[in-house]
Amino acid sequence: MANENLDIDSKTAEELYEWYLDDKLIINRRYQRKLVWSLEEKTALISSMTQQYPIPLLLFVSIDNKREILDGMQRLEALMSFIEQRFSLNGKYFNLDAIALTKQLKDSGKLQQKEPVLSRESSTLIARYRFAISEYSSTEDHIDEVFRRINSNGKILSKQELRSAGCVSNFSELVRKISTIIRGDTTHSDIMGLNKIHNISICNDGLDYGINIDNHFYIRNHIISRPSIRDSDDEELVANILGYIFLDDKPTSGSTSLDTFYGEGSTSHAIHTRTQLENYIQTNGADKIVNNYLFVYEMIQKLFDANNLNFRSHILGNASSSQECPRYYQAVFLALYELIINENMQLDDEQKFIAQLGDSVQRSMVQTEGGRWAASARQKSVEDLCALIRRYFKESENKFINHAWQTLIRTLLNNSRTEQPNYDFKQGLFILSGENKIDEECFINIVQTAVAINNIGRESNGYILVGVSDTKATADRVKALYGVTPIECNGYYINGIDHEAVIQSKNIDNYFLFIKQKIESFNFNEALKQQILKDISLCSYEGLHVLKIEIKSVGEVCHFENRYYIRQGTATHLITDGEAISSLHRLYYS
Repeated sequence: MANENLDIDSKTAEELYEWYLDDKLIINRRYQRKLVWSLEEKTALISSMTQQYPIPLLLFVSIDNKREILDGMQRLEALMSFIEQRFSLNGKYFNLDAIALTKQLKDSGKLQQKEPVLSRESSTLIARYRFAISEYSSTEDHIDEVFRRINSNGKILSKQELRSAGCVSNFSELVRKISTIIRGDTTHSDIMGLNKIHNISICNDGLDYGINIDNHFYIRNHIISRPSIRDSDDEELVANILGYIFLDDKPTSGSTSLDTFYGEGSTSHAIHTRTQLENYIQTNGADKIVNNYLFVYEMIQKLFDANNLNFRSHILGNASSSQECPRYYQAVFLALYELIINENMQLDDEQKFIAQLGDSVQRSMVQTEGGRWAASARQKSVEDLCALIRRYFKESENKFINHAWQTLIRTLLNNSRTEQPNYDFKQGLFILSGENKIDEECFINIVQTAVAINNIGRESNGYILVGVSDTKATADRVKALYGVTPIECNGYYINGIDHEAVIQSKNIDNYFLFIKQKIESFNFNEALKQQILKDISLCSYEGLHVLKIEIKSVGEVCHFENRYYIRQGTATHLITDGEAISSLHRLYYS
């Protein structure tokens, strides 16, 4: 009997591009792999199209009026990026005059033609290339299973990607969340348009878009190599560490344990292991676990960066030829986690600790052959390292509260690439005239923007960061006026608000109180005002304080001074037309 939920068809590249422009192609990052195709792989696809070679079928799931990509994300992103001039074929760029869609975008200034230009004939050939497509209608549970089955026979997926394909558990979701935060390819929502995915590509050799991971802590310190991150070894590292933290009976570090964590095996031991993992997450809370993990990660990063040390060289010695050292990183991470998180201790003598760490790790490490680190060997290594470095720690006087502020700020800056309306950044609250005066209009705009973010929808949330310049020119102006050297981060410049605090209120605590009182004085919805005042906080980024204003929709359309505001891209707009206000209410509550 034919499957009535499955439609087979074909679409030209031009027709697919029209879907792309209309935001009808979406991706669910809950199960989709990372965007990792290299420039070579992307150009190979376009070359195949010019030569009319067959390309594998694209598979979509129909959801309302959109199509969720189940198979073909890398191919589709490569095609769209080529059309939109993000890379060339043999040095020549797609001819925007070849099809009506791109010509219109070119004439309106939304696309700029790069040169030299591919011939119109070749560009038209690419636009008219016909892809085989399959559209599937089903429930979310069936979608997960279809995705798993499609990818379980793939030849280019790594072991970890195969484990993750279609696996839906709190553990797999936690590993994915922590890994994306550390890599930097985070997004505001799991569901996103294909037309935004290029912003978080993590394999950008020869490309001027995406996330450059060459400066990633793992890669710089030879903990994991760049090809290994492409193969999701960074997720294996996180999963191995979390498994050790969560389970009382410490597991091996390797494929056997990971397979069990992700659903393989029906023995009582395998089922009990997965139950323990899920129970730990539900008992301790996913957010708390993420924060604890990131705090330890950030602490290790700061220790090595601040002391200008390379992890591999410092731990294994300069003579080491090893390209990676994930087991040594695991040992250090888990020892610090035990002392800081579990035993509520704090580092007392950083210099002696870092000086002796390499020798301590070498003395404590118990290795086993092959790709599997035996459970007893790993546990003994971690416990012995704890014993050796404990002397450099002291009991914390207060209950441990972690704040992985640097990672949080980097994550918010990354997320703004794909969901611009939900984010806004201000260099500060002073007018940059040199008069050291508060910019009253800036304060008003902050509240208007908060109202507008709330008005995106009943489930919307967003952030306003104060102390972040969105252009180098602004950051340079702050430096010229106040001597603050900005810290570049993902195309933004962190300059903090400390200089303003000293001038306006003598110190940062008084300035924070001043800002809260100022926000409280404005006339806007009380529920939103109280939410903002409850969640507002100061974050420290390498010694600079950034004000984080978090906005969580309060379930009703909000106003400022009885006027309504909405977000369009990175701008906040006042709406006064009666029909526009009615439309806002209709969309908000729909």
